[in-house]
Amino acid sequence: MKKITFLILFLTISFSVKAQFPENFDNGLPPEWTTYIGENGLGATVNWEYNDNGYMTVGWEAVTAGAVAEDWLVSPQVAITATNSLLMFAQTDANVPDYGSVFSVRVSSENSQTTHSDFAIVDTQTEVEVTEGVVAFSNHEVDLSAFEGQTIYIALVWTQNDGDRLYIDNLQLANQNASAPDCAVNPTPAIAATNVNIDVTNDSVSHSWELPSTGDSATSSDFFFGTTSGALNLLGTFSGTSINITGVSYSTTYYWRVVLKNSGGDATGCSEWSYTTEDDPTLSIEKNKIEGLLLFPSLVDKELNFTSQKTVDVITIFNLLGQQVYNSKPNTENSSLDLSSLKKGVYIVKLISGNSTGSYKIIKE
Repeated sequence: MKKITFLILFLTISFSVKAQFPENFDNGLPPEWTTYIGENGLGATVNWEYNDNGYMTVGWEAVTAGAVAEDWLVSPQVAITATNSLLMFAQTDANVPDYGSVFSVRVSSENSQTTHSDFAIVDTQTEVEVTEGVVAFSNHEVDLSAFEGQTIYIALVWTQNDGDRLYIDNLQLANQNASAPDCAVNPTPAIAATNVNIDVTNDSVSHSWELPSTGDSATSSDFFFGTTSGALNLLGTFSGTSINITGVSYSTTYYWRVVLKNSGGDATGCSEWSYTTEDDPTLSIEKNKIEGLLLFPSLVDKELNFTSQKTVDVITIFNLLGQQVYNSKPNTENSSLDLSSLKKGVYIVKLISGNSTGSYKIIKE
């Protein structure tokens, strides 16, 4: 069967939740977990495996006609209580078309992690239900309240015959009886901050916040962002406490809001925060000049020239990442610099003459 597969990249940063085993598989399959095939022994070649992007995956495998292969991924024992009886995880498969695979969650309260018959099915999904028509991770929940007061194993079982590939990440046990969390606190950038630095590598600003010390724990957050107060755009729901926003502009005021979420609902009454980015540093450089010094041309082909009323002691050139790309000590009033080796782009030239310092912007053609 020919399939078109997709590479799925999934970045995860976990919340500190009040649960017994949040598991993100960031370091591979933990030793307390186990994998094995179904009781019929079919499909021994393909099994659950760790993906370098930080999640678990299992592929398809053709077996005897009319039969199915089962691939089991089983947790260690965990005690289920009234405060952790909601199983949550992220899921998707590799292809939107339905190839007949079935995904089930099974539970055993016995003492064996590997006895198939001990497990009872508590949740079942078809491929169509796993993807909901989109090859992207989505959250799925399974109610385990029937097992409160018991210690159980949890098995994720992929059943198929030349079916599809399944991806699983971010397993956690949450409090389905929780109240909505309180609002996030201590944002960075700070509230109403000015002159916020922009990372010129990708024109980005890092946003972070802290979880409140009061209320029930959050399991995810909605992140809102924009340039118009009161009309922010929802950028997505994330399982972390920091987000890097790219494509921001200089001298611009941005507004943002974080709404923490859990099974009890969304935090309410959370404030909108703001900050203003720095001015474009290349626009203010020309104000800082040495009197009586001329630097030319501003559009450089090979040579950059200077003439000064006083001796120029040091010349240093930086790219816009702040990296030094040229340095010399001419100790003269007039000279030429060979810049033919520099790549095309914008550079900042810093000159020191006695107690005076000047900065100039040039463009290398």
